[in-house]
Amino acid sequence: MNLKKAIFSLLAISILSFICVIFINQGASFNKYAPKLLKFEGEGYGIHKPIWGDKIFTKSEALYIHRHYYWDRYYGNRFTSQEVAEVLIDHLINAGEGRENKNIVAFEKIIGVKQDGNLSIEDIKIANSFEHPEDIVNPYVEYRLRYYRTRKDARSNRGWFKRAKSFYIEKSNDEEEVNIVEDYIVLPKSKL
Repeated sequence: MNLKKAIFSLLAISILSFICVIFINQGASFNKYAPKLLKFEGEGYGIHKPIWGDKIFTKSEALYIHRHYYWDRYYGNRFTSQEVAEVLIDHLINAGEGRENKNIVAFEKIIGVKQDGNLSIEDIKIANSFEHPEDIVNPYVEYRLRYYRTRKDARSNRGWFKRAKSFYIEKSNDEEEVNIVEDYIVLPKSKL
C-alpha cells in the first residue's frame, strides 16, 4: 500500500508541477527582463543614489529594488505579454512616473482606458486583451522617444533613445500586407 501511495503522490506532484509551468509561466517575468535591464543600466545597476542612499549597491540589491519597487509595484507578472510589461516598466524605471503620472497616463491612453495615472489591475486586463502586443508596445516606444526629446539633457543621453527603440516589435510581412490591403478598401457609406 505504501508503494502505491508514494507513486500516486509523485504522480500528483508531477501533474501539479506541469500545470504550474504551463499556466503560471504564461505571463511576463522579471527574470526574463533582468538581463536586458542590467545591460541598459550598466555600472551601478541603475540605482540612483540620491533616491536610494549613498552607497554602492550590489547586483542582488539592485535587482531587488527593480523587482520590488517597479516590476511588482506595476504588476509586471500580471501582464500576459513580456514585451508589454517590459516596455512600460522599463520606462518607469528609466524616467519615473513623470509629473502628474504622465508616463502611466500615456500607457492608459494607448490601451484605451480612463487616463487617471493610476495603473490598475483592470488596466492590465485591458492590455492583456490586445491580440498583438505591438499594438501597445510600438505606440509606447514612440511616446518614449517623444518624451525623451523634451528632456533638456537629451543630447547628452543618446542611450535613452537606443534603449527605447530596442523594444520595437517588427510586424510580420503577413500583417503588413493585410494592413496595406485594408488601407485601400472603400466601404460603402451608411444610409443612416
